[in-house]
Order: sequence, then structure tokens, then C-alpha cells
Amino acid sequence: MIKSVFDSLAATMEHENLVSLDLAKHSSEYYHANNNVLAYQKKIKSALPLEMQETLEQLDGEYNCMMLSGMDVYYRQGFSDAVRLIMETMTWSPTRS
Repeated sequence: MIKSVFDSLAATMEHENLVSLDLAKHSSEYYHANNNVLAYQKKIKSALPLEMQETLEQLDGEYNCMMLSGMDVYYRQGFSDAVRLIMETMTWSPTRS
């Protein structure tokens, strides 16, 4: 039960943070990197036969899926760490040694 509640909270937070977010408007690094990626893809696709272009698109899709899955793990771990820190801070009491 706790895991499903945590997953629900983390998914809600992710969704709220990413709705209508255009990274190109918020990050010049992202904007320039995105333009470079599109130029490289166009250059590579023009040099490849049609069946290899499809393979390149599939590779790109799987790579993006892999990267998003990794980012999701890091996000959830960060969220979990933040909740743990908040809980420890709220329950902390001074002790004598």
C-alpha cells in the first residue's frame, strides 16, 4: 500500500512539473543541443538507405525510452530522499550523549 501511495505522489509531482513545459524556452543549453541533434539526425538520415533510416529512428526511440526510465528512477529516489529528510527533521529531538 505504501509503495502505491508513494508512486501516486511521485507521478502526480512529475506530471505537475512537466505539463506544458517547453525546455527550449527555459534553457539555452537545451535549445542549442536540440538544434544540433536535429541537424545531426538529418545529416545521418540523408546518408543512410531507407531501411537503415527506420532502424535509426527505432534506435533513437529506444534510447529515449531508456533515458526517460533512468530519469524517472532518479526523480523518484530524490523524492523519496526529500520525504525521508522531512520526516527525520520533524521527528528529531535533541539527545544527550
